Amino acid sequence: MASPSKALNENFAYNSMLARALVQLIPAHDRETVRIWFNKLHVMDRSAEDMKRRNEYMWFLLLMLQNKRLQPPFNKSPPGGELRPLNEIISPDIYEDVLMSSDDQSATWLDTACNMDQTCKDVYTSEDQHFPSTHPAEFLNNQPLPQNGIICYVAAFALTPKRDYMLRGSFQRSRLNEIESVL
Repeated sequence: MASPSKALNENFAYNSMLARALVQLIPAHDRETVRIWFNKLHVMDRSAEDMKRRNEYMWFLLLMLQNKRLQPPFNKSPPGGELRPLNEIISPDIYEDVLMSSDDQSATWLDTACNMDQTCKDVYTSEDQHFPSTHPAEFLNNQPLPQNGIICYVAAFALTPKRDYMLRGSFQRSRLNEIESVL
């Protein structure tokens, strides 16, 4: 059986991988804040209690990213120092609904983008909102541009050796036939 800290780290790594993929779907102005949260959460590994708290934060952030809406505490940069337990920061109803429930149908808070003082703001419904296109021809346009450096995408493929040999051989024969017909 795996040690508890190893299981916590594996759980965090998996959720972190999913969250890093989903961060591309949120508005560009929120991505940097989420990346700061990622960095903060990645260094929380001193004790089992820190790891549990880190995993709760990551799970909650992952749910926010799946819904493409950031709510407190993730709509601002993380505070310096230790993070308080998540159940002290968000309302108890939301905490219970999100972290304690395994039923996907019970996540009613995702439908209402209300923050802690119950003022609802749906900041992601503006018409100037741009979400990345999923069309393959738009792939490069959706990639982040590095400030210093380059982007390199490579596609490598090969035919099976027998088929590759046959194609090259038939190409060379047809090319020789063309040359002979010209002479």
